[in-house]
Amino acid sequence: MAGPDQHEPDGRVDDAPTSGAPPVGRHVHPDPAPDVEVSTRRRQAILAGHGGDARLARDLLTDPAAPVRAAALGALDRIARSGGADGLSTDELATGLADPEPAVRRRALEALAGPDRSGAGPIHDEADRQDAAGPDRAEAGRSNTPDSDQDETNLGEASGLASRLTELLLACLEDADHSVLEVACWAAGELPEVAETTVDALTAVAGPEPGGHEDALCREAAVAALGALGHERGRAAILGGLKDRPAVRRRAVLALAAFEGDDVEAALERALEDRDWQVRQAAEDLLGPGATGDHP
Repeated sequence: MAGPDQHEPDGRVDDAPTSGAPPVGRHVHPDPAPDVEVSTRRRQAILAGHGGDARLARDLLTDPAAPVRAAALGALDRIARSGGADGLSTDELATGLADPEPAVRRRALEALAGPDRSGAGPIHDEADRQDAAGPDRAEAGRSNTPDSDQDETNLGEASGLASRLTELLLACLEDADHSVLEVACWAAGELPEVAETTVDALTAVAGPEPGGHEDALCREAAVAALGALGHERGRAAILGGLKDRPAVRRRAVLALAAFEGDDVEAALERALEDRDWQVRQAAEDLLGPGATGDHP
């Protein structure tokens, strides 16, 4: 990925935190490296996921060390995706999303947005499981039997769990840790079923100018997510991204593929003259043959 474009008058040239805290590289770990015992437990958690040992992974899910908890959460998620009935539960996922350590929250977001073994996301999967029984359950629901009452209770609980996960996703979209926020934007883009709830939070991260998050990677992730969702309320933020630094502009051009209109066509025409060749190439690809007739 290209570095900061320090000479573009319409770009962001300083993405350092403005909170007064000393800037720390995204991939720099300020904490001491895990000791041998923590590394051993983390390795056990990873192997538990590959070996289907949900009991061991669940024991390590409450480990005092964040790397171990993150690995255990990933192990239970792997078991669930492979068809194990004792894999990661919604309550455990919710706990991970609210974990005090960024590494655990990031791993939980990856689990939240990933497909489960049926190809559905976990936010709506809880309710879908209640619907999967088909018309027999619907018939039972028309009678006042204990089973139908229990079905209604289960469906209500499932809906409540889905709402809880959505609320936690929204909290992560305002996370103070930039690495968590970046993953949260990606997760929101992978969950179109809650787009009506998350689109405004994504727009706040992306822009449009003069707003937007101070971290360029977060803005880029938000623009990409808005393009994946294709929600009309994200249009202005995506168009605003065309005035950002090169990496964000590239994402914004690609995100416009989900939209139509004169403003979109005009924005793509302008992008054909962008100083970044990847921005120009993306715009040309979207506009189709003959788009560069006057733009050598």
